[in-house]
Formats: sequence, C-alpha cells, structure tokens
Amino acid sequence: KGFITYMRTDSTTLSKDATTAILAEITKRYGAQSAEARVYKTKSKNAQEAHEAIRPTDVSKDNLGINPEEQKLYRLIWARTIASQMVDAKLARTTILANVRDFSVPNFSVTGSRVITQGWLAADPDSRSEDVELPKVAEGESLILLSLDDEAKFTEPPGRYSEAGLVKELEKRDIGRPSTYASIIKTIQDRGYVIKDGKALKPTDTGDVVSSFLEEHFANYISDTFTSEMENKLDDIANGEREYVKTLKDFYGPFSKDLKAKDKLDKQTTLGDADPQHKCPKCNSPMIIKLARTGKFLSCKKYPDCDGARMIDGTELAGPRDTGELCPKCGKSNLFERDGRFGRFIACGNYPKCKHIKKDETAALLNHTGVPCPMCKKGFMTERKGRFGIFYSCTGYPDCKNAIKARPTGRICEYPKIDGTPCDSLMMEGTKTIPERCSNKLCPNHNPHKLEKVS
Repeated sequence: KGFITYMRTDSTTLSKDATTAILAEITKRYGAQSAEARVYKTKSKNAQEAHEAIRPTDVSKDNLGINPEEQKLYRLIWARTIASQMVDAKLARTTILANVRDFSVPNFSVTGSRVITQGWLAADPDSRSEDVELPKVAEGESLILLSLDDEAKFTEPPGRYSEAGLVKELEKRDIGRPSTYASIIKTIQDRGYVIKDGKALKPTDTGDVVSSFLEEHFANYISDTFTSEMENKLDDIANGEREYVKTLKDFYGPFSKDLKAKDKLDKQTTLGDADPQHKCPKCNSPMIIKLARTGKFLSCKKYPDCDGARMIDGTELAGPRDTGELCPKCGKSNLFERDGRFGRFIACGNYPKCKHIKKDETAALLNHTGVPCPMCKKGFMTERKGRFGIFYSCTGYPDCKNAIKARPTGRICEYPKIDGTPCDSLMMEGTKTIPERCSNKLCPNHNPHKLEKVS
C-alpha cells in the first residue's frame, strides 16, 4: 500500500530528504521551537541498515490504513517518527519524604513528575510513563494521616513473554534477524506451540511435548550457542566472507545422520498412565494420557476397542446430543449439542462439510447489555466468551463485526478527531483509577489518564 517504508529492518537511519520533510511537518504542527534534527545509531552489530528506519512515506498524513489495526500501527509509526526529531520534553520530578516527629520509623516516600514543556510528548503522548501527579507541599509542612493500609508483597517469578518481550530476548541472545522475528512468532502460534493469553504467550500441551522431545533428542541443534553461531555464519556468507556450500555440508552431514537415527524410535502415542482414581466412564478400565490438537486428555487404555474419554482433570466428557432439529443450512443432518473449548454449543452433525453453528438466543438474551451498536445501528452489544476471555460484540455478527474489550457504558465518545468531528465510538468500562474510556484504540480518549497529564 506504500504507507510506510520497508519494515523488515532495525535501522534507525533517516535520509536527508525524510529528515527535512519531518522537520517541516513539526514546524507546521507544533512550531519551529519544537523541531530539532537528530541522528540515531543502532547498537546491534547485525543491524540491517541497507534500508531506512521504518517511517511514513508521507509524514503530512497522520491517519492511514484500511482497518482499525492498520490505522493503530500507522499512527504508532507516525508518532515515533515525528517525536524522534523534536526537542526534549522537560519534566519536574519530585520525591516527598515524610516521617513521624521522633523519626522512630523509616521514611515514607513517594515519587512523581509533572510536565513543564511537552517537547516530543506533544506528538507521542502515549510513550510517557504513568507517573503519579503530586500535590504542591512545602518543606517541613505537617501532614495529616488519613488512613494507613498494609500490603504484603512477595518476590514473583518473571512474567511470561509478550511478542515484544520475546523479540527483545531473541535480540539479546543473537537469535534471528529483523526479517525473521515476525515469522518466528507467527510459526509457533500457527503450529499450536503457544497461544496468546492477553498479551502473554502461553505454551500449550503440544508445545511442551515438542520442546521436551527436541531437548532430549536434538539438544545440540536447539541451543542458543548453535543458533547464534549459525546466524553469524549465514551473515558471513551474505557478506562474501564464507563459502556457503562448505558451511551447509558441515552442518547437514552430521545433522542428517542424527535425523536418520531417530527413525528407529518407537512412535510415542501416550504420555503415561493417568491417575488411578480416574476410570474409563464406559468400561471402568484404567486410563492413559494422550495429546490432541486441543491439548492433553484421558483416553481408555483399551482404545480403539473402547472410546471412553475424560478431560485432563478427570471430568467426564458429555457426548454429542441430537437436538432432533434439522440443519437449516445444508438440510442433510440434524443439529447436535457438543462440548467446545468455551462451553456447550449447537452445530451441524455434518461437520466439517457443513460448519453451521446455531445462535444461542437464550444466552444472547441473558448477556444482552441493552446498548445499541453504533456501527450497524441494528443490533445490540452482547457479552461473549472467546479464546482471550470475555468481550462484547454486536448481536448482528457475522454481518456486523463490531467488538470491544470491556462492557459498554452506553455513552458515545465525544472526543474530537483530527478533522474536528466527534469520535462516535462506544465508551467502555475501565479500571478503578480510569472508570471509563473510549473503546477505539486510535482515540486519545482511550488513555484519558495520559491525555490529562499531557494537556
């Protein structure tokens, strides 16, 4: 589409023409005092700097893209590009220390900041950290204790990787290159090795099994050292400093022998015996742990003679129940009530040839919010459950695909867009500190706390 420059690069370099255009746009929008030409250099020794940094091809346009996700990504790139050529933001950072008169206890302290001059924050306000805005106090001033709460905190293990966090870790370990990071993360999700739980990447049962197998049989080839060294060798080949045929032969010779040796391994169909307390619901035989695409489950030890099964926690699986209702789409099979990842649902028994799923009118009525959909103006926003948890979407789905992350409040966002017209997106419930926010991620009112600090 040509909205941005080549994206598979970690270069931070801008051309002279681009810098000139950016400075002119800053002067036009924020005044000449806000513009300051800057030159950045990457720290990575393997930086792919044959291209410019990722930037808009036309910096005068700050909102481009076919759908909301594209618009959000473009706005992110535009804001960072403009901000990179602006003056520093000046913030007053304050720490308040308080104590009782006899200093019999350690100091109580709080740190916060406030914006003195916006600088680059005018273009990229979302990049500001969420500091506390402190009230004005004088040294030696007496404070009144309103309340005292104690909270126990414990050292927690590191959190799961997000996509951005995983890329940073790959960079730190010298694994992969800018052109391969996206495909690496896409592949492990496409193959079902990990799923996204919010922003976190969570390993699946399939991922655990594959990882354990590779660690046991191919440890040399999945180590950080091997991967990093191979990446460096490929870089040398690209730079004409190494002969590629010999390099590949040195690798593939030993690897092919190791691979062939694994052909003698017995195919592993089970992951061990299940807890003895869980018996087959059909024949009362012992059960074993197996792996399916949806994860681990318990199967009868006599399979295929007996197809009894349970969920991994021992819960008995309810089989499909014939509703006696003919499928309205294909007319060849009845509708069956089945167990799914997100609960019971009713679908055609001719699956996968027919993928009709009956709308649960009762559930839709129970979960109805009463808030009209502003997109199609026909349906209403209703609570639904998806792979990432609860969300709210239009009852007109799939004809209307309007969906938001949190419960709508019923109000419409009136924050002005660039052209001065109101946003018109649904307002949704926020947090204790931010009770309400715009559901449109592109709207500044999506983060009203940051909006207040910068304005």
